[in-house]
Amino acid sequence: MLKHLDKLDANYLYVVGDLHGDWKSFCKIVDDFKKNAKNSAIIFLGDYADRGSKGLEIIEELIKLMDKYGNKVILLKGNHEDYDSEGRWYWSPCNLPFEVIEKKSISWEPYFKNHLYPKFFSNLRIAAILKGFALFVHGGISSRIRNLESLENPSKRICEDVLWSDPIDEDYGEYPNDRGMGVFFSREITERVLRELNIKFLIRSHEPQKAFDGIFVEHNGKVITISSTTVYGGRAAYLKLDLGNLPKKQEDFKKYVTVLTLF
Repeated sequence: MLKHLDKLDANYLYVVGDLHGDWKSFCKIVDDFKKNAKNSAIIFLGDYADRGSKGLEIIEELIKLMDKYGNKVILLKGNHEDYDSEGRWYWSPCNLPFEVIEKKSISWEPYFKNHLYPKFFSNLRIAAILKGFALFVHGGISSRIRNLESLENPSKRICEDVLWSDPIDEDYGEYPNDRGMGVFFSREITERVLRELNIKFLIRSHEPQKAFDGIFVEHNGKVITISSTTVYGGRAAYLKLDLGNLPKKQEDFKKYVTVLTLF
């Protein structure tokens, strides 16, 4: 469930936030990665479909990318990929099943079970970690994450926390999340979890409205939120991290951010 990034055969790591069916942003980012794929890897932080109109196309292209580039393509699970084994989903709005029906002229359940699940959903990781540097997740963390084992073999509750949680502007504690799942976690929780995992940063997505113009930094520079979609009205961005010269403080991230110009 946890992907270790320390042995990547790459000099650079592309980091992609929520896409939500934004095909234009997705294609721009992937085109840049392909030009540098020989010495690069790419990690997607989840929420590939829903809200935008091209979620199915993004997922099908990601399957092709995995086939071509293998372990250089890392896919994390977002809350919008939270399906059970029968293809039932746990949130709303959920557009992907209706995209499949419209675009493939096939009902959702067989397409999910025979195509999307074995080729895509079964490859999604709950989190990834780059030793000494950062934890990559879709949503966030909680006090239940006490060590790497918590993420290697996560409980159902920890999975929910990772997919659904958000940082909050509070010094201490964690609180019920308005989303109905996960928690709001404070600076104290961030400090504690990063210390226990021996890393400096949490890199996540899940809040495109917050990262409206590139990235959003909070919790004393230790939580970095990135959005790679325009479906909420903001600008899409991605990170291209130099694995030989990783950021040491929040200001360093600025030189690794590319904000897309689509028109």
